[in-house]
Amino acid sequence: MKITILGSGTSTGIPMIGCHCEVCSSSNPKNKRLRTSAFLESGDARILIDCSTDLRQQALAYHIERIDAVFLTHSHADHVAGIDDLRIYNFRQGGKIKFFGAPDILNDVRRRFDYCFDPPQTGGGVPQLELIPVQNSFEFMGISVTPLPVLHGTLPILGYRFNDFSYITDASKIPEETMEKLRGARVLILNALRKKPHSTHFSIDEAVEAARRIQPEQTYLVHMAHQVEHEATNRALPPEIQLAYDGQVINL
Repeated sequence: MKITILGSGTSTGIPMIGCHCEVCSSSNPKNKRLRTSAFLESGDARILIDCSTDLRQQALAYHIERIDAVFLTHSHADHVAGIDDLRIYNFRQGGKIKFFGAPDILNDVRRRFDYCFDPPQTGGGVPQLELIPVQNSFEFMGISVTPLPVLHGTLPILGYRFNDFSYITDASKIPEETMEKLRGARVLILNALRKKPHSTHFSIDEAVEAARRIQPEQTYLVHMAHQVEHEATNRALPPEIQLAYDGQVINL
């Protein structure tokens, strides 16, 4: 299994528009962060995790030529606003893309992107998505998939476990039953917004505490804000818990 970090930044992206702070002005490419998303390759399967605002840029940068399925964590704009760019894959692949998510999140996608499902005209084409509700564990193209319910503030959203790889973003709380599903995974991707606590996202210290409870072999932190400088933050973290960066490749 190969995982590519397509984006490791929070909803504003880094650099943030109009900001001239140390991180936004940095020349270090690891401080430049597109909106959080990942691409998983295993056997013949090509899976996009979230459909970020920056999908077109990410797909071009990391040579994503096929998408068999999208696994959506939730329907906030930075995780779903790239939907329209999926239509290129419909053209190339000649069919719908499977689009997995929690039932209420898929209902929100259907409402917000209604033109995909009931187009007034086709024109240059619309994304063709097969919405598939996720509630229990299942297998997809030879990969064991387990949904991981977490809380984003008060909003229930999903993470996912794919074989020995687990992915959680935008969480502020992981229920104990989800903790049990996470244990035994070799690699964990987990959100960590900044040092200062936040009402709807893990801080870095909270993410570290969660990772230590789960005890994967390696944890990579994503969804960082511009208060987080890559090199200095990594030096302060244990080697088994490090910041991810755009373009990073993880092999399992």
